[in-house]
Amino acid sequence: MVQLTARKNKRTITMKQKTKLKSLILTAAASLGLALSASAQSATATVPESAPMPYWGLLGTSYTGVAFNYTQLDAGAPSAMRGAEFTFNQPLAAGYDFNLGYDWGRASTGSVRLTDQDLNLGATAFTKLDWGRPFVQALAGWEWRRGGGVSDSSFAYTLGTGVEFQLAQPFVLTPYINFVRATGFDRSEFDMGVKGTYRLTKQWSLTAGLQYDAVRRDKDAKEYTFGVNYQY
Repeated sequence: MVQLTARKNKRTITMKQKTKLKSLILTAAASLGLALSASAQSATATVPESAPMPYWGLLGTSYTGVAFNYTQLDAGAPSAMRGAEFTFNQPLAAGYDFNLGYDWGRASTGSVRLTDQDLNLGATAFTKLDWGRPFVQALAGWEWRRGGGVSDSSFAYTLGTGVEFQLAQPFVLTPYINFVRATGFDRSEFDMGVKGTYRLTKQWSLTAGLQYDAVRRDKDAKEYTFGVNYQY
């Protein structure tokens, strides 16, 4: 009888331990569920940081551009020159771009036909700021001229500076000023202008510009350009 009672007590203790262990497991599971639920609600309530506005300018990007230009000449006949220009830009490192450009232009009146070509290469250094990208540029190359039975060429270089402003998400405005020197022609000039770039898609953009070439009072020129760029 005593032995039977002992067995019953032992079974009762075992059942109590199992019940207590079961209660502890259920309590731990409930606590874990509440913690995970609170964590999920906290993550959902967190406001994600807004992504920075993409930059739509040309500095610091790989692109090629083709533009047509019309130059109004103030030196007399011929009074205008029409041509085209090609531009290639490739980033070298952070804040530095490699530049390659070629310009071709022709002016004619009656039996007089003048042709002008420029080939140059160099680099542009720029800084990224909140309000824009100021830059300096140095180019060197060669210039060819032919017309009136005379053909000549000259070494030429360009030193320039400007700022690329992003006025709106797809639109960039770039005022600039360049000093251009053709040593063989003994010609120095200041080119002051502004260029606007409007991004159509991620790769394609339109470019329009106005430039004033100050050579001498009787040989100034105004140049209008319109072109397209492809960024890759």
